[in-house]
Amino acid sequence: MNFPVGDVIAKAPLPVNIVTVANELKKINFNGYIIMSVNKNCFEEGVLFFREGDFYAAMVECVFAEKNFKGDNAIEYILNQTVGNGFFQTVQLVRSQVDLVTAFDEKLLFRNKINLKDLPKLIPSTFRDNFILQEQNEDILNKYGLSSLGKKSD
Repeated sequence: MNFPVGDVIAKAPLPVNIVTVANELKKINFNGYIIMSVNKNCFEEGVLFFREGDFYAAMVECVFAEKNFKGDNAIEYILNQTVGNGFFQTVQLVRSQVDLVTAFDEKLLFRNKINLKDLPKLIPSTFRDNFILQEQNEDILNKYGLSSLGKKSD
């Protein structure tokens, strides 16, 4: 994921209380994004964009599973990441930078507005491992010509 570089205004480990974070960002009419990284079965990254303090756009990606979700399809995965183990950063941008990112990829935009009052109902209580890798360890070894490493010796 490549997004504009801005000022990192916060860094913290996950899990995080996203309701508290979102309400604080709403108070300051925040423009920018939160980027989250979680590593369970698959390393996944999520970006949640804010425009004038409101949830505006999102993307979640798991490169190894070759999956990504954008916009409304991403919110479930983003909120799941907030209860996972990993880290997040809050990056401040100017509003025109947020608009520019979404102008290049309109699929990132939320079509359905997310009300902060409804947010607690959308957050899972525990992290779900949503991405299952397609290849097993043995398949990966075969792919790189290292199948002998996976064999058990007698």
